[in-house]
Amino acid sequence: MLLTNFKDSVLAALAGTGGGKTSTGYFWLHSRMTAYPGNTWLMAEPTFPMLSRIILTSSDPGRLSLLDYFREVGHHPEYRAVERILKTDFGQVYLGSVDNPDSIQGAAVKGAWIDEAGLVRRLAYDVARQRCSMMNGQVLLTTTPYNLGWLKTEVWDKRDQPGYCVQRWRSIDRPGFPREAYERERQALPSWRFNMMFNALFEHPAGLIYDTFDEAVCLIPRFHLPDTWPRFSGHDFGGANPAALFTAQDPGTGFFYHYQEYLPGGGRSTHEHVEEFKKLTRGMNVLKRVGGSHQEEEIRQGYRAEGWPITEPKLERVEAQIDKVVGLHKLNKIYVFNDLEAYLDEKRSFSRKLDEQQRPTEEIEDKASFHLLSAERYLMSEFRPETVPSLGVSRVQNVRPSQTAGVASRVLSGRH
Repeated sequence: MLLTNFKDSVLAALAGTGGGKTSTGYFWLHSRMTAYPGNTWLMAEPTFPMLSRIILTSSDPGRLSLLDYFREVGHHPEYRAVERILKTDFGQVYLGSVDNPDSIQGAAVKGAWIDEAGLVRRLAYDVARQRCSMMNGQVLLTTTPYNLGWLKTEVWDKRDQPGYCVQRWRSIDRPGFPREAYERERQALPSWRFNMMFNALFEHPAGLIYDTFDEAVCLIPRFHLPDTWPRFSGHDFGGANPAALFTAQDPGTGFFYHYQEYLPGGGRSTHEHVEEFKKLTRGMNVLKRVGGSHQEEEIRQGYRAEGWPITEPKLERVEAQIDKVVGLHKLNKIYVFNDLEAYLDEKRSFSRKLDEQQRPTEEIEDKASFHLLSAERYLMSEFRPETVPSLGVSRVQNVRPSQTAGVASRVLSGRH
């Protein structure tokens, strides 16, 4: 069904470890290149080392490298390592890494395949779809579930909608996968880990840092925020991945509303960032701008010179900053508009590394990739959860998210 589907724009093969996901990508690429000869295609792994280890070579005795596979099916591949372009009789394939989504930007392609897509950020998925859109092409995702991020909310949860075709199978469903290994892992791993890794099921993982964020209460539809509400901004610096998060505070309740995410990618100057910030807050009272680590004072000075003064967070330790956000989530004092897709992807996947017994450690998994959450913790560390007024908490908690806008308006008008 998946390989014969030339109609839907998003295909996803979700399978357990060793389930043959990468081979599915080979067959998909071969069939599409044969059907649409002369086009350009994109194939990407989460990192360049994975590209080399999984695609350019293969340690799986049941799977050839992509080059050897193309030789067997008569595509006569020629790999240009410097450009990472694979030339064949039926077209060319750009081979890339999506650890920096900008690296896969470029001209339109007829199709894009992201292997181990559950390990990449939402922006990479967006870029792949963008590159295929002009030629009405397909995006193929092959992966094992790793967290509850965008892969679940934007693909798995939409599997019955037009334009999506999703198939899931267990490791043991692949012919030749050893039953004894499957049963051994079932006994050794926590049930949630086994279900994700070998049954390709989405489970709530151990180690999720912001599990106190109650989406049933605090994830709400966008509504108009009065310009009179005070505004705040959190900032994470970096030439390649600068980020900012804009927040409003209801003066009647003290609740915070994350309403604008800013992830422009690299290539913009400080002046250009500041001009955009000023547009986003025109006519509003920005009370505080917070961001960066203690070592990034020079960057803060650059923003200050452009008319956007950013202060250093009061708390220097990452764990102390995280504790402030956790505390605010526990009290349901941070509300988030449900169209902040990049922020929500980070929130749902920000986790601690696990030890050999699958228990959370103190170390954060891939901490440097969560730019919007860094901006959030810099900003929210300025506030003490217990001092944020809790007026109206019970009223908001007892209202469905779709009604929250009405609650906010009643609070403002004094009819709560």
